[in-house]
Amino acid sequence: MESRESSSPIITRAVAAGLRRETVDLIQFSSWQKLALKLLGRLPQKAALWLIPRVQAVDALDPDVARNLTTDQLAKARLQDYSGLEGPFPAVTVGVGMGGATAHFALATGGPFLPQAFVLTLKGGSVDGDVQRYFSRSAALAEHLTCQNPDMFSIQHYDPVHDGWLTRSVNHLRLKLTAVPEAYRRFLIEQLQPGGVVYYLEGGAQWLRYRTGERSVFQVGGWGDISPDEFLENSPRLREFARRDALVKTDWRLPGYPLERGPESEWGCEPGFGEDLEVFCQKHGFQFVKIRFDRPTDFSRLAFHSVRRTVEQSGHEPQGTLVETFTQYDATAVLKASLLPIWLIFNTKDSQRYLEQMIQEAPSNRPVFFSPLATFSLTPDMASWEDWELALRGRKWINIGARKSHYPGDKWALVNGMERLREWVQKHPRPITRLLTIEDVRDLVAEITRSG
Repeated sequence: MESRESSSPIITRAVAAGLRRETVDLIQFSSWQKLALKLLGRLPQKAALWLIPRVQAVDALDPDVARNLTTDQLAKARLQDYSGLEGPFPAVTVGVGMGGATAHFALATGGPFLPQAFVLTLKGGSVDGDVQRYFSRSAALAEHLTCQNPDMFSIQHYDPVHDGWLTRSVNHLRLKLTAVPEAYRRFLIEQLQPGGVVYYLEGGAQWLRYRTGERSVFQVGGWGDISPDEFLENSPRLREFARRDALVKTDWRLPGYPLERGPESEWGCEPGFGEDLEVFCQKHGFQFVKIRFDRPTDFSRLAFHSVRRTVEQSGHEPQGTLVETFTQYDATAVLKASLLPIWLIFNTKDSQRYLEQMIQEAPSNRPVFFSPLATFSLTPDMASWEDWELALRGRKWINIGARKSHYPGDKWALVNGMERLREWVQKHPRPITRLLTIEDVRDLVAEITRSG
């Protein structure tokens, strides 16, 4: 039932493929869908921006279908991606699904990733930006699921800016674990080697949210270069965005519910899960290592330096740098060709500034593969094509994402974007053969923490 665009299935699919040293398309499309996306890629950008949101709702879930959903079912669905892989593994990574950063770290330590969060994409959004209408679409389901599952926390996530092309027709309900489900317990006991390591990635990112129930909240906005306060203040640039995007309603406050600061929907972890996981590890003799960063980009730094160390320990130099964005990444390519990954959260100005910092740590005499995000929202905080060119100035870079002519509205890139990278990797094999030890990880985390 989980959305195929959700970070969790994309990460588990990427990690499973990496463990098998296989190449896989992270977002799964049928043959007819691939053909349709290629045809859309030939249309002018404005035509794709108009058409895609209207097609997207076809794959959304009827809320009534999800009423009997359990946390164990969600966990089992993600574990299914690892079927056929033989353990025991030296380590398993659990916690926040930080896109490519999580995938690269899990593979650098030699084991699967088990997510804490899952996303349902439900039918019914808010065409005109009415927050109350959006809230009412899934409020009853959120309350029902948390009542039926005492180890579940729900977040109704409404971002009419970054997800504006989706929220007109669909509704995002994120479900987070507050305890370790039975399916995860069995997997760890059966697949983690005795005395193995469980790395718990605890996302400390914070956001404003409305408390709508004992274990239910409603979040407006999402990570980028717009603050949580601005989303609720009805700022001039957001009013201008709403006018341009034909949103009648621009006041996205939810009256009648208390406002609080808590873990961010995508990049934060709810309390309870990590504590339960630590108790489980102590009981079964596993080593437990909690890695907490408040800034999502620090997980990206960890992935970059983790891969760099495994490349060095494999006895060779990195062959290049792979700049990835959101759900556009290729963990297997990193492993096969010793590429250093720089994972960006989104195509916003804050990510552009982060890239400008991190590219300085990449080898200057090696190619850079850059994947501009293919999305369909022209947001106020979006980094322009010229911004990306500026961030990569002086570098020999190869585009493997959205084309300049269609950026950011380029579905063609989701089908064809990685082909150039995969062809290059096939011609330049240099596999990573070493894994990080627990001492390596602790050393890298300490370095990132000290650097601030």
